[in-house]
Amino acid sequence: MGDRRRLVPISSLLSIALLLVMALEIAHLVWGGPWLGTLAHLAMLGVTLLALPRCGVREAYLLTLCAVLAGLLWSYHADPWTAAVRALDQAVFLMAFILTISLVQEAAQSSRSVARLGMYLARQPGGRRFLALYGGTNIMAVVFNLGTLSLLAPLVRRAAEEAPDDPLAPVRERRQLSALLRGFAWSVIWSPTAVAPLALLGLIEGIDRPRWIALGLALALIVMGVGWAEDRLRWRGQNAAALGLPPLKPVALPQTATLSFAAICLVFATLVGVLMGATGLGVPASLMAAAPLLCVGWLIVQSRSQTETTSRFVGERLHDIVSNGLPQSAPASVTLACSGFVGIAGAALVPVETVSEAIGLETMSPWLFLIGTTLSVTLLSQFALSPIMMAVFFGAVLGAMPVLPADPTLTALAVAAGWSVSTTFSPFASGVIFLARVTGHPGARLTYVWNGLFTGLTVLVLAAAYWIMLQA
Repeated sequence: MGDRRRLVPISSLLSIALLLVMALEIAHLVWGGPWLGTLAHLAMLGVTLLALPRCGVREAYLLTLCAVLAGLLWSYHADPWTAAVRALDQAVFLMAFILTISLVQEAAQSSRSVARLGMYLARQPGGRRFLALYGGTNIMAVVFNLGTLSLLAPLVRRAAEEAPDDPLAPVRERRQLSALLRGFAWSVIWSPTAVAPLALLGLIEGIDRPRWIALGLALALIVMGVGWAEDRLRWRGQNAAALGLPPLKPVALPQTATLSFAAICLVFATLVGVLMGATGLGVPASLMAAAPLLCVGWLIVQSRSQTETTSRFVGERLHDIVSNGLPQSAPASVTLACSGFVGIAGAALVPVETVSEAIGLETMSPWLFLIGTTLSVTLLSQFALSPIMMAVFFGAVLGAMPVLPADPTLTALAVAAGWSVSTTFSPFASGVIFLARVTGHPGARLTYVWNGLFTGLTVLVLAAAYWIMLQA
């Protein structure tokens, strides 16, 4: 009992620290000023310390790595303070971003429309299942980011548990989880709210974001076709028709829920656009400022279907989000913050000009540079280094290079593609770690075993796509 009494104040302080990180970072992005940045850094430090009881081995490893890199910066960098502040800026930005986006995810938890739409996606027959889950995950990730997996993965797991005597239940579960992971992985390459593009925009100058979104979306659609074909061929003998079993009865499209979700996406995009136009903020700051507004507005809309008054329903949900939802996101926010710090600090220790000369960057063919960048991000993500960390690291290193063989937009696209490939091939990717925790399937099984062939095919697709893009 005494332990519980001691934990309550810590949880409350953690909630306050998390709110401060979001508020201070948004204020810093809007108004600037080094003192706001310093306060945001201190709030982030407070979150990290208060979240330690909730953290695991991964966070302990990353925090140790941060400490080691901070020591190396202090010992070997010509201007360690400036480099450290830049790394802290990236860290607090990523922490604040994932927290603000998680507010939208928290609002979605009590949305009946989202639940109905998720059930529709998870209860499609074999011919449409992959397309529904891959495409649906791509679209839903625009609003919910990593929260998309938290909305859909439990539905897939529940369907498998409710049919213990169905011989196809394990196969359906594997196919659905793979489709979810693949859709989430390739939403990163184009989604306006994905962490990868927002991190890279501040690291590599000259990126054409609309062009990046168009190229990324085209790649995501091509990969969807490849994934669908691989799924159909792999399981052509393991379906209801082949085994003489009754087909899975699909759930009818919930039109009202679909329209409601489309309206949420439209409102989110409109809020971001209005904030950008009215304040001159960039995409990252506008997204972060719009998320809390969307969260409150969505809860007000949800209250209309409740028996409680609007003020009571919204107040109770906000209290639950602040006291329970946000603290549950603390470990993930610490992971992202560490990834941002490690990526920038590690890049600051790399002798960029020496490396550029050693690998012959000035004379390297653009195609080899692009595919090499994607494969390098993927390879290094296998060594307990998260894809986001590698994306930030490569973005910082390449952004500091005196010359790039390919234009900045294609360079950033290649880094983000490495993140996408890593998400289906690295047990250390955030999406894989989450699915492993929810479903009980080890990360190595979700990636190497279930998606190894698919990942290899996507690399071939990227190799061809880069060549075509360079000819255009």
